[in-house]
Amino acid sequence: MIQINKMSGVEYMSIDEFARWACLIEAFDFIAEKAEQIGNDTFDFIKPSAFETYINERFPAMRHDIAIEHQMGYL
Repeated sequence: MIQINKMSGVEYMSIDEFARWACLIEAFDFIAEKAEQIGNDTFDFIKPSAFETYINERFPAMRHDIAIEHQMGYL
């Protein structure tokens, strides 16, 4: 389990759950960056199916990276 310290207390997530959240954040950052480059509003690019596809494709590598970082004590 990964421990997340929040102002409202401590929350725990499984590595899988944490990896899926990390994928979502990464996808949103990518979309925001591209929208800024072309001068469009970020919300014009948000398509739920695209997020789902990205998360499903990125999840195995993200999960591996997070598991290694957790084992090394970084998370």
